[in-house]
Amino acid sequence: MSPEKVSILNNGNGLFDTHVHLKDVNEVIAEQLNTEASLGENTKYTVIGDGNGFLSRVILVEADWTLPDDNLPTKFVLKITSCLHVHALVDKMKESGLQTISPEQEESMWAMFETEAQSLHNREVNLYEITSKWNKNDVLLSPKVYFSKKFDSVNKTKGFIGMEFVDNITIRHLYENVKPQELHPVLKSLATLQANSLLFTDEERKSISGYDFKQIMGPMMNEDGMKGIYEQTKNINKARLDEKTEKMVAFGMEVVDFELACNANKYVGIDHKVLVHGDLWSANILWEKHDEHFVANKVIDYQLIHMGNPAEDLVRLFLSTLSGADRQNYWEKLTHQFYDYFLEALGDQPIPYTLEQLKESYRLYFVTGGLVMLPMYGPVAQTKLSYSNSEDVEEYREILTEKAEHLLEDIERWHLYSRDKTKEVDVSKPQAEH
Repeated sequence: MSPEKVSILNNGNGLFDTHVHLKDVNEVIAEQLNTEASLGENTKYTVIGDGNGFLSRVILVEADWTLPDDNLPTKFVLKITSCLHVHALVDKMKESGLQTISPEQEESMWAMFETEAQSLHNREVNLYEITSKWNKNDVLLSPKVYFSKKFDSVNKTKGFIGMEFVDNITIRHLYENVKPQELHPVLKSLATLQANSLLFTDEERKSISGYDFKQIMGPMMNEDGMKGIYEQTKNINKARLDEKTEKMVAFGMEVVDFELACNANKYVGIDHKVLVHGDLWSANILWEKHDEHFVANKVIDYQLIHMGNPAEDLVRLFLSTLSGADRQNYWEKLTHQFYDYFLEALGDQPIPYTLEQLKESYRLYFVTGGLVMLPMYGPVAQTKLSYSNSEDVEEYREILTEKAEHLLEDIERWHLYSRDKTKEVDVSKPQAEH
């Protein structure tokens, strides 16, 4: 990366080191909200959610409008596309000695991120435009979107979304465990999204398509990258994870199966793809706390949306929120519950896949979904813990260790299962998108 080049990969001189300036935001507000009011000099800006986002800088805006307008929010969230957190994660890996990709591979990875960051943002905005036409109470969609700016051939550094601020909510991170029954509203929301995606027009489907899982994850899941991932996993708790991790190392690169991960529908005989959130993990669920129990309020961050296999989100959701023991004990029961919600949301629509196809998809996708989650238990969680002043860090580390132990067990289990199951499957038949 050339330091002279103005790129979304580099820090900007706008709001909180992004390329977006107050002038950019006010211009879009005036145009899209049809107002002469703008954000005044006493407006307060606070970065929130540091350590949660991957390709975003999230800012709470407490507005001081220059003109009174009852239709304008007093508070809103400004989500700006940024690679600042990616840089922080890569730097942390380098400092720990666990960043093993070559300079050439790293340069290729950054070039990919520069393009993909823009596409991911635009697809998220497109989805909000689609779902804004829905009247679905069962969808825990992101808060209301007030305004947005997409990337285009001229604008390559300034992408942002202004959305409703939801007060009195909390995030339950990877180092906290969610009870299985608490996931039911999230499952119902996901089921409704999947069912409605089967009604997308060709234009709507095209507007949220283009996500390439292999292109994004490939540079990090080559031979050197996997060595780094396994070392990061051991470092969570060497005494308890070393032996289980070495079992994964012994499999070599045969566990990294992009063919299976990207074509799971063909392996299980599902003809029609459904909408996949793509990043449905604990940090993207907002919760309300009532006394000692939690209620899911919103699911946020749809940057990785795509049309794919119905089990992709379930794997990531269960791995990030549940304890390892609860996940092993309840994944089938929760999958059954999800399928009941899905059938209910379909109404009179044709049923695109069976419960058994969904469960088989879970088994076959689990290895890839699990490998992608391992760094989340390691460097990502450690980065988040570094923001915390909590005295419970060792308790959190125990939770991460328990999750990692069970995850490594199941990666081995489902790898051996899928290796046998996929040998005779013919995936040459093209698949329909709808």
